[in-house]
Amino acid sequence: MLRRYRLLRIISPIVFLLIWEGVVRLGQVNEILVPAPASVLRTMIDLTLDGRLPWAIAVSLNRVLQGFIYGSLLGIALGLMVGWFRAVEEAVDPLVAAIYPIPKSALFPLFILWFGLGDTSKIITIMIGVLFLVLINTVTGVKAIDPVLIKAARDLGANQRQIFAKVVIPGALPNIFTGLRLGAGMALILVFITEIEATRAGLGFLLWESYQLLLVKQVFSCTIAFGVLGILSTWILQWAERALCPWRRF
Repeated sequence: MLRRYRLLRIISPIVFLLIWEGVVRLGQVNEILVPAPASVLRTMIDLTLDGRLPWAIAVSLNRVLQGFIYGSLLGIALGLMVGWFRAVEEAVDPLVAAIYPIPKSALFPLFILWFGLGDTSKIITIMIGVLFLVLINTVTGVKAIDPVLIKAARDLGANQRQIFAKVVIPGALPNIFTGLRLGAGMALILVFITEIEATRAGLGFLLWESYQLLLVKQVFSCTIAFGVLGILSTWILQWAERALCPWRRF
């Protein structure tokens, strides 16, 4: 049964691409606006061979990884403290409530003013977007731990540090990984937004430049590249979750 479900992951994208190709070839849509997958694939190969696509992906990945790592580490650390220590929760919760609803793209112009046009402003924008998603999910994970488990650990003689390390952190891990997956998606969204302006390199810049030049096949190629990065990030985080949370059923 599990093998059958895994097979569906392979079959469904293939079926989708075949339908897309067929609809375009039959003239049901304008190929100028929606090119066939085969022509998009040829464009991706051309962009890869001339080096533009790999370079754009490398530049964006550098920004994404830095922002994601910094935001995740800070979000996990703050989330664990907010979820476990009441005093920290009372201090941090109003700030989260005030800042979280602000669109992170709206903060980007401020970061440009403060940190300049280089990578720093882009990385901080991504970091802030990831931070809140990871923090909120981590807090939810800590709060969702069964109090019976904590009481049982105390009854067995565990101190606060041991309870935190052996009960709280493992108990919050599934929610932490949920936040990490959401954060990875947010990082890709924000790297595109930050690369539209104030940069001359990156996957978002290449996509936006292609749109401005009406190079529709290149637009699709860059969009697909973003999608592939999203799939890879999800797979990597799912693999890490299986390795670190073996007690969960997947």
